[in-house]
Amino acid sequence: MGDTSGAAAVDYATSNGTATERGDFNTALGRLQFAPGETFKTFVVLINEDSYVEGLETLNVNLSNPSGATLGTPSSSSVTITDDAVEPATNVIDDAQNFVCQHYHDALNRQPDPPGLAHWTGEITECDDPARRQPGESQAQCVDRKRANTSAAFYLSPELQNSANFLIRINWGSLGQDRAPGRKCIVGQNSALDAVCRPLFAQYIADITTLTEGIVVNDALDHNRMNTNKRAFVNQFVSRADFMAEYPSNMTAQAYIDKLEQTTGVVLQPAEETALMSDFNSPGSSCSGFTSGRACVLFKILDGTTTVSGGLLQFDTRYGKAYYDQEFNPAFVFVEYLAYLRRNADQAGYDHWLEKLNFYGNWRDAEMVRAFILSPEYRQRFGP
Repeated sequence: MGDTSGAAAVDYATSNGTATERGDFNTALGRLQFAPGETFKTFVVLINEDSYVEGLETLNVNLSNPSGATLGTPSSSSVTITDDAVEPATNVIDDAQNFVCQHYHDALNRQPDPPGLAHWTGEITECDDPARRQPGESQAQCVDRKRANTSAAFYLSPELQNSANFLIRINWGSLGQDRAPGRKCIVGQNSALDAVCRPLFAQYIADITTLTEGIVVNDALDHNRMNTNKRAFVNQFVSRADFMAEYPSNMTAQAYIDKLEQTTGVVLQPAEETALMSDFNSPGSSCSGFTSGRACVLFKILDGTTTVSGGLLQFDTRYGKAYYDQEFNPAFVFVEYLAYLRRNADQAGYDHWLEKLNFYGNWRDAEMVRAFILSPEYRQRFGP
């Protein structure tokens, strides 16, 4: 063991071996931070259930980009996944408990808490009781409806709104996404298929890991930790190269706020703008948890949530709520691709579902959630 008296950090990333991401496991990406004297860290790789007969499979764990330390040999390792002794004849995603468990993996980036797993599984299996179905509804119709409702509930949850949805709002609201009506993606010049809407999938996975770390305590959402994570993320986000290129360090408060207004489409009142300029130049108690006025103002305009009450997000400001509402449908569509399909959105598909969601006004009438969970691309992650 070398000198451990200083702080150190290292990136980690999983990669395919004979096991593949999306089906066998969910990609894990992040950066481990070691305090002085700290020599041990862990991270989670979520292993998924499937009904393919595969035997022993392996995935790779790779370390890179050390800071304050040097990497020894080897800097990568292989992890073995043991297959089930017997696989079911049907696709495992049709099992209620596995369906719910996979939503914890994909949408919330964590293992399920037992009460939540039991609750949402029970929402689906109550269709076994004819008395719990809607009038004239068959068991299959009930299950179909309940699976869509359960899936949507994960997206609508405060936990996801303060992690995945938050992450998308921060990216879109600051880094200049296309403001044309109904569009939040920019098609890449080098690809006719993949949209290059920030965050791209790999960056999304790394960032969502940071935002969700430790936010569930004793099977409940810890709102204080959630808000701490969000503020810490914004503190780091404003120092990224792509953000600094758009908002250089010598930018005045007026120019900074004007650009955020332009990028978000949010219109500030004169008194609101004055208060934000004060936060930018002399961050005080209202900017607690932020390391700069730049980070504080970015957070307030693009988010501004502080608490959850009765399952609803509470906003400090009118404009934070305005931007959240404005981006709700586009972010809903975008997360469907990142979570369910584990990939960047394709422009045509994104535009199609956003148009339907805007036209019908809600996910149920648009049949968007149902379409994703019934799609061959989603189902083939887990079985033939």
